This record gives sequence, structure tokens and C-alpha cells, in this order.
Amino acid sequence: MMNREKNEGLAPVSNNPPGDTFIGKLRFFIRTVLDMQVASVYRHLRLWLKDRSGTLLEVGCGAQPYRHLVSSNCRYTGLDWEQAEAHFNYRLPDTTYYNGDIFPFKDSSFDNLFHTEVLEHVYHGREFLSECRRVLKPTGSMFFTVPFQARYHYIPNDFFRYTPAALERMLVEAGFSRIGIRPRGNDITVAAYKNISIIYRWMRSGPLGMIAGIMLFPISVPVLILGQLSLRRDMGSTDDCLGYTVTADF
Repeated sequence: MMNREKNEGLAPVSNNPPGDTFIGKLRFFIRTVLDMQVASVYRHLRLWLKDRSGTLLEVGCGAQPYRHLVSSNCRYTGLDWEQAEAHFNYRLPDTTYYNGDIFPFKDSSFDNLFHTEVLEHVYHGREFLSECRRVLKPTGSMFFTVPFQARYHYIPNDFFRYTPAALERMLVEAGFSRIGIRPRGNDITVAAYKNISIIYRWMRSGPLGMIAGIMLFPISVPVLILGQLSLRRDMGSTDDCLGYTVTADF
């Protein structure tokens, strides 16, 4: 029987906002270069947020790494699980925390809603999407991302990897109709992402791993460049991608 309290060999690096300092912005930029999952989410979300106005809810907002992208035309609200601090080490004073069941907002409260890499951590995904629909106005719009090629993380609170077929069916059942699903990256991106991940893990594993990582560094640079290029061009098969970006309206 699997140990449900298994500790992660390499805990995920916190996805923090850039802030207002040069160092913070530099760290965020480096993160988007090295972490192609974050880079792909950032790229799609930035374009979606650009055209938003009115009230905006971010569900599972964590440290609010993308709040700086929100237009001044939006009134931002953050929502997260009340156990986020215990399980994910996030706690912000301007975020509403709830029990993970019913969103603490009235019906039709928001013009727009988004969540990034959250749905895989929600065991009752259909109910979660139904709540998203409930708090959106009839003219509202939702954006979210899910990983497809991602390691088991935030153990034991990582439950699913979704296909486009599953996502579309769940959204229809939740009451959404105009649904768009597109891949983030392709098999070349995935290969590059896995390569960088392995080198990073080795370099964090001790002296021998550090030596191996340094020796492979000359290889990792062109691999990283190829991976970033593959995010921007049709260079591989999207049937094997980093994850999916979803938009849904009524």
C-alpha cells in the first residue's frame, strides 16, 4: 500500500510574484526562463488578462504570482484553501480563505475568474468547476491551466492529470458551453523540460550530483534554448505537451 504521507524528494520551488525590486524581477524572469511550465502559463495568461475589466476572482491564488499582470480596469479578489499555509506554505493578508467546498461568494459575483495549475489538486473537480460557474456572471469568462507532463508534487495533494476530452466533458457538465482548449508546448518542450528538471534535481542532491550537473551544463544551455523556441513555434507533436490552457464561457 502506498504511503500517503510520503515526503517529496525535491519539493516544488515556490512560485512567487516579481515584486517591485530589481532582484525580485530578476528572479521571476530567471524562473520563466528555466521553468517552462511557468513560462507557458505566464505567456497564455498575460494575453487573457490584458483584455479583462470589471471584477476578477483568482481561485487557488497562492502567493499571487500573476497579480501584477491584472489590468487596472479589474477589481482583483484572491481565494485560497484554508489549509494552504499548512500544505503549500502560502498565507497572504488580502486573500479570502475557505474550507475548499463552497466558494464564500454570492451567485453571479464576478465578471472574470481564473486559476492556474490548481484543478489537479482538487479531488472533486466537477463540483469545483460548478462553483466557478456559479460565482460568474452570465456574461462571465473563465481561464485556467492544468499540467499534463508534471511530476507528482505537493504530495499527497496531487490527484489528477487531465486530457482535453475529460476537461471538455467536465466543463459541459458544469454548465459551460463555449470552451476552448489548447496545448502548452509539445513533445520537444517536454523533452527539454525533463532534461532541465533532471539536471536541477542532480545539482540539489549532493556533491556528486552537483559535479554531474556542472559537467552537463554545456548541454543544458542549447536544450533550454530549444525548449523555449518550441514554446513559440510549431516544432513538435502537441499530443505530448506540458499542459493545457482552457477558456470557458456560458
